[in-house]
Amino acid sequence: MNVQQLAEQCRLLTQPRHFTYLNWCKAIKSVAHLPVSEVNKATVLEYRMRHRKPEGTWCDLTFVNNVKTVTGIWNTAIEFDLIEGPNPWPLARHKIKLTKREQRRHPDNHPYEFYKPFHNHPYFICMWWGGMRISEIAAIYKKNIVLDAEIPYFNFVHQPNRTLKTESSIRKIPIHPAILPFLPYLRMSKSTTGSHGGYFSSKLNKTLGLPKGHASHTLRHSFRSRMNEAGIIEPIQDALLGHEPDTLTGMYGNVTMEMKLAALQKLR
Repeated sequence: MNVQQLAEQCRLLTQPRHFTYLNWCKAIKSVAHLPVSEVNKATVLEYRMRHRKPEGTWCDLTFVNNVKTVTGIWNTAIEFDLIEGPNPWPLARHKIKLTKREQRRHPDNHPYEFYKPFHNHPYFICMWWGGMRISEIAAIYKKNIVLDAEIPYFNFVHQPNRTLKTESSIRKIPIHPAILPFLPYLRMSKSTTGSHGGYFSSKLNKTLGLPKGHASHTLRHSFRSRMNEAGIIEPIQDALLGHEPDTLTGMYGNVTMEMKLAALQKLR
């Protein structure tokens, strides 16, 4: 049994989300062909030297996250008696300490004018005025764009072509009036890997000179900052962004469509 086959067995046992499994495949790509019985400390060391900068292309944050992914696959396999022996993968991130900034992306806020090359792009307009993730809007089915309701809305639910990030991501977002003129031009991105909107994000990064991985996340980060500036309360922010409330108090009460639309209309 090789590493790829081991991952397949762990997938059947744990049934991870589609995007999670895609991350598994990326993390194990360079060792997928190796027999599991041959994976040892030397393999782990070679993986570290091959992928981690400066020899490789992964920064410490990406490297550590991928090592955690492979470590998790191994732990699952050991738990279900698919393999025996200690897990060698934690050794790969030995003495790699991430700063708090590295542990979590903190993209800069940019004003609307900064994104001028994309002012006529439906994805950008939807994310600027709706705060959704690129994968959510780029993959949405037409039937989930509801225009015949009293308050038109995007209905974000799990779809066969992509699952949402968390259960909290299942939500309805009112369609901001600024988005309506762009809906006829909104097209679902074609993706064979499940990375819907990836081309748009890459183009955003390159055109605007943003750090890799910051493009679409920058827009969500700015969206939250704009809500803070507009004085929008946290439960409504969470309801729009698809975040789980941080406190028990935040879980009480309902956030109505009217409340969400009123909040969106406060944004500039």
